[in-house]
Formats: sequence, structure tokens, C-alpha cells
Amino acid sequence: MISELKEGHVRLKGLITKSDVGKTNKNVPYLNMILEDSSGDLDCKFWNLTEETVKLWKVGMIVEAKGDLILYRNVPQLRIRSLKELPDEKTLDYVRYAPMNGKQMEEEVDVLIENMKDPIIRDVTREVLNMVREDFFAYPAAVRNHHNYPGGLAYHTLSMARIANRVADQYEFLDRDLLISGVILHDLGKVIELSQPVLPEYTPAGNLIGHISLVNNLIDRVAVALEDENSEQVMLMKHMVLSHHGKMEYGSPVMPMIPEAEILSLIDNIDARMVMMENALEQVTPGTFGPRIYALDNRMLYRRKSDKAENSMNEDSENRDEKASSMAAADESSQN
Repeated sequence: MISELKEGHVRLKGLITKSDVGKTNKNVPYLNMILEDSSGDLDCKFWNLTEETVKLWKVGMIVEAKGDLILYRNVPQLRIRSLKELPDEKTLDYVRYAPMNGKQMEEEVDVLIENMKDPIIRDVTREVLNMVREDFFAYPAAVRNHHNYPGGLAYHTLSMARIANRVADQYEFLDRDLLISGVILHDLGKVIELSQPVLPEYTPAGNLIGHISLVNNLIDRVAVALEDENSEQVMLMKHMVLSHHGKMEYGSPVMPMIPEAEILSLIDNIDARMVMMENALEQVTPGTFGPRIYALDNRMLYRRKSDKAENSMNEDSENRDEKASSMAAADESSQN
């Protein structure tokens, strides 16, 4: 498994999820690759190729890789020596999945909807979800960067909903139903924007229309069918979706103009960024910086020294407890 690899010569099986051609200073082609299995992914370089051999290795292939695992800028990197395609392997065996299964996530989302007190918000939210229900709990939230695995869309939604409920507890003037509805619907258009749950690409509708407008259209269709299209609730639900990227330069046609929309945009950003940071730091050596991350404003992230294996932390804690007990005993003895 990728997560268990140690520095040195290694052999592993993995799914190619990235395979981009680069050129050295001497104009020799090479491949920037990412190999993935169910435990994680690994940055790879395949040097000294030819114009013909770089075309052999494509996204979606499962391969056996042999090479040298090194630390490059404090992050593991595989310098590939050889690759062999494994055509009989199953793609789904090499894919990461959401931490919760689909049935668990579906039950939790349904409870969120049933707990809504406003009948218009509840019914429109439920019916929009029902239009894409099966795909909603199977699709990723993105092609890359965050929650980019089967089930990631629903897991991202639930993570945001938990944050949203805490925020609504703190700020009681917020409309909880509107906020939770916005959380459930804001990225629902991804099931139309993306082609499939595993190794998705953007569909024509995804490129030409985008997930924000796509789900806005679904809300319109449901609201008309329920004869609620002229209600303020539906207008505000559409505003939540349309404004959730926060700024027009980020892809929203309008900026948030109600508190619930502002919160939706913020918690969407929080959850996405925390997942990106967590994933990036998993591979960074404690006490060092990782490489710059374009999706996080091209920042380097530092992994604190204390962020080590649980066993090491427990051992340190036990040692501190022993020292504290010894010091307390010594103090008591001296006082006597």
C-alpha cells in the first residue's frame, strides 16, 4: 500500500490518476505522474523517456511500478525505473472512498431535510435531491483538490452541515432551514457537471453551464411543479446557490446578500481548505515545510513537530506523566 512505503527501492501497484508530459533542459521528455491506491496517492517522476514511450502511460491505467522512493522537498516522491500495465486489475480496487458509506450518508442527509420546519424549503430541497439521489451519494465533490473520490460530494455536504448547525446554534437569528438547504443543494449540480464517480471529466454541460447554474435550473423546475416558484423562500434558496462561491471573480454571478449565504460561502471554503491541508500534510515530514500548493494561494504548509504517530505521542505523554509523578513524590518527600 502506498501509505506504508518507506524510502529506498520499492515496488507497488497503483492507478494512474495524472500523467503529464514535461521536457528537461535538454528537451528530453519525462512524465509527471500520480499513482493512487485505496490508502493514498504518490507523486512520481518517470525520466529519460522518448516521444513514443511517453504516450504509453495514460490516466486510468493500473500499473506495477518499480523505482526509488525519496524525500523531495520533505514529501515522498517515486523516481520510476520501470512500469508494467496490469490490464486484469479492477479500477475500483485502487480508488479511495469517502470515510462513510453511501447508506449512512443518505440517512443523515434525509434526517437533515425532515428536520426542516419550513414546508416550502423542505419540499423543494427534498424533490431536487430526489432528481439526482443515486448519483449524489456516489459522486466526488471535485476533479481534484478536495473530496475528489467516490462519495466525496455527500461527505463534503455532511461535513458542512455539521458546521452549519453549530453556527446556527451560536447565531440564533439565522434561518437554519435556509442554511441547511443551501448546504445540501450548493454543489448538487456536480452530478451533472462531472461525467462519472471515478476519474471524472467535465461534461459538455459542466463546461458550458457549470454546476451553479445547473442546480439553479433544477430548483426552478421543482418550484414550478410544486407551484412555489413565486415564494420568497425559493428566491432565497436560489440566491444561496448562486452566491456560494463568495465573489463574482470566483464564479458566482452574485455576491452573498443575506447572512445565511455568507455563512454558506465561508463554511464551504473552510471544509475544502481543511481537507486540502490535511491531505497535503499527511505526506510532509514533521518539523518541515511541504511544497507550494497552488489551490491554497501557492502557500507552503508547515507540519508541526508534535504532529507525529499516535504511539509516539502516547509514549511522550506517558514519559511526562512518569516525570511528573516522580517530581511530585520528590516534593512530598522534601516537605516531610
